Amino acid sequence: MDEFLKSYFPSIKNLKKEKLPGDGGHRNYTRIRSGTKTFMLMYCGKRDSSLKNFIEIQKKLAPLASVPEIFHKDLNQGFLLLEDLGDQSLEQFLLQNGEKSSLPFYHQALMYLIRFQNKIQPQKTDLIFDKKFFLEENEMAIHHLQTYIHRPSKKKTALWDKSSLINFKKDMEKILTGFKPEDYVYCHRDYHSRNLMLKKGKITLIDFQDAGSGPWYYDLASLLYDSYVPLSSSYKNQLSVFYFENLPPGLKKEAHSPSHVQHMIKLQFLQRGFKACGRFSAFKNLDQKSTHLKYILPTLTLLKNSALELSYSGIHKYISHITTALEELSIDEKN
Repeated sequence: MDEFLKSYFPSIKNLKKEKLPGDGGHRNYTRIRSGTKTFMLMYCGKRDSSLKNFIEIQKKLAPLASVPEIFHKDLNQGFLLLEDLGDQSLEQFLLQNGEKSSLPFYHQALMYLIRFQNKIQPQKTDLIFDKKFFLEENEMAIHHLQTYIHRPSKKKTALWDKSSLINFKKDMEKILTGFKPEDYVYCHRDYHSRNLMLKKGKITLIDFQDAGSGPWYYDLASLLYDSYVPLSSSYKNQLSVFYFENLPPGLKKEAHSPSHVQHMIKLQFLQRGFKACGRFSAFKNLDQKSTHLKYILPTLTLLKNSALELSYSGIHKYISHITTALEELSIDEKN
């Protein structure tokens, strides 16, 4: 770290360093203070490919949205010196101020999405979030949820119902088959309230190194069906109407109507929300991080309700099974 900082700052003797808590990924962040100025030092690991992706995607997004400025980089050592965006995310603002006060920021976030979808043409070199990609994510989620619930040191709380798992996969495949690759747009991929930072009244995007090509409702599902800040149904509907009304003619024709937008977001959430639950379990299974476990049951409840509303009985039954197993495990651990 010091060698990297020496190559940018005339002297590092007076620099102050403040290591910041991570959110579950492998990147580490340190706030650097130089006099009255502050910077954010991101470390990804030596020759980490995500660093190159971050730099390339930052250039692509910069004309369309607020993204952190890059001051200095070392791809071999895995360091980036970035603009410091402060500590307030949209998640924190919403929890402190409520939905009404947060509305201008959600509008801004939706306008960013519309610009990406309208202005950035998907490329063959993009990471593609297609049916195969989503099915693999589902398999990983199943594995990590089962591993967490049935980890060796704990009591076996429930046997997995094989028939419900088969029907769950059939329902998921049916949903994903309906996503048309020819309609794909550019996606941030992790477009939720923790990755939208507030600075001087403006939303600035972070954590976009995994951006690629996918369904136009994917980022909408991330934003409106957010595991960290559950939004009311009326608020989600209001935001989806705002999104539809501000679409350019070409995208509006594809989106059809606000009700169709809402329907497609819910369908995508069934996949993305389940993937998120698997990811939260993986933090515990692989890294012994318990920070995200509290978000699993609320997300599963929302998934269960959405599956029932959309008449996907296989998904509803399997999610209900997982929910029961997790509730039993929680009671067992308290006792």
